[in-house]
Amino acid sequence: MSESKNSIYNLSRDYSKLFRLICDGHRIAAWADTFSMKDADGKPYRDICEIRRSGEYEIMISARGTGYGNVWPFQRDEGTEETVFSMACAGCNLEWIDPAPDAK
Repeated sequence: MSESKNSIYNLSRDYSKLFRLICDGHRIAAWADTFSMKDADGKPYRDICEIRRSGEYEIMISARGTGYGNVWPFQRDEGTEETVFSMACAGCNLEWIDPAPDAK
């Protein structure tokens, strides 16, 4: 588990635990890097987003109609659903709010 600077939340990069939670039907809040907006130092702005799974290989990481990293059925040949999901999370520098940081 990592804690971002100045964050009061328990943020995590444990994408395996996140995958288990969304497979159980939970919708999870997280932060992801934006793709188009950067600060004066060139660092991407972070955006609050939601992670949800609606079916096999159907996972959305999004906020207000903007997708930050999604998993779609056409990606089946890229690996297991969890592997493809973990790559999407890493690609947008996702940190999620772990509601139970001490639970595995």
